[in-house]
Amino acid sequence: MRTVTIIAIVAATAAGIIAGSILLVIPALSVREIEEDQQEIIVGGVTPSNNGYRQLNITINDVKLVADIAATNDQRSKGLSVKDTLNENEGMLFVFDTEREHSFWMKNMEFPIDIIWLDDVQEVVHVEHSLEPCIPDSFCPTHKPDRNSLYVLETVAGFAQKYNVTDNTYVDFQLDEQLAPE
Repeated sequence: MRTVTIIAIVAATAAGIIAGSILLVIPALSVREIEEDQQEIIVGGVTPSNNGYRQLNITINDVKLVADIAATNDQRSKGLSVKDTLNENEGMLFVFDTEREHSFWMKNMEFPIDIIWLDDVQEVVHVEHSLEPCIPDSFCPTHKPDRNSLYVLETVAGFAQKYNVTDNTYVDFQLDEQLAPE
């Protein structure tokens, strides 16, 4: 992307000035071009993230969240263990290819969370509240719903209770075609 290129050119220029040996010509960009490069591209509510995950706007009972999307096997296996904390307006949405009883555990987690399973029409089928991280080198239980789910949303602990997220609550989000299950 142009922004990364510009940063690299500026850094190389600064290094050259210090060394006194490099002459670099930087193409002039208009303010509009720079602003366009700095804006995130939004497609179907999905935006790129600075942590390697794409992000999605989600609304539950009039509460807005920004969720990282775990759509690949690698992202789903790491889940929120890649974070040290989670704010109340953040989450992670796991997108699966098929509906089934998807199991989750709290291995390598740093903080407690709520886990909310959703069916193919984005309605809650099960909620687990305030699950604590597993203790290293000990048994780590799995959690799963009694019904099939297609999506799983992880939020900060206490979110589901505070915002009255229960079975059959509709969760509003729009996946772009690349992420939507078939």
